[in-house]
Amino acid sequence: MTPGSVLIVDDNEDLAENLGEALEVEGFECAIAHDGDSAIAKLADRRFDLVITDLRMTPRDGIAVVQAVRSRSATTPVVLMTAFAGELQIDQARKAGITAMVAKPVDTSRLVALVREQLDGEPEP
Repeated sequence: MTPGSVLIVDDNEDLAENLGEALEVEGFECAIAHDGDSAIAKLADRRFDLVITDLRMTPRDGIAVVQAVRSRSATTPVVLMTAFAGELQIDQARKAGITAMVAKPVDTSRLVALVREQLDGEPEP
């Protein structure tokens, strides 16, 4: 697999930076946004091969980010991260078009494997 470009969206700046560093070590090109509005602006400027977004952010949440991705591409994988989500929010995220979900705190090695799986279209070994 050729590593691709990844947009990481999280209002926890340290977490976003750490995830970006972990993915960059694996060869991925990463951009970071610290809120939904910044993510949507980045999505308007360029295409990403995969988007990782937190669910709970203000003023725009992860659902708005997923919807922005889907308005530009039906096939871009979107991974949702969350520590707190009710069934209604998870259902909304699925309907909006997420392709995978990870729980916080995020296991970076698991996330790297999930990103590879999402970009390759094959389950990880």
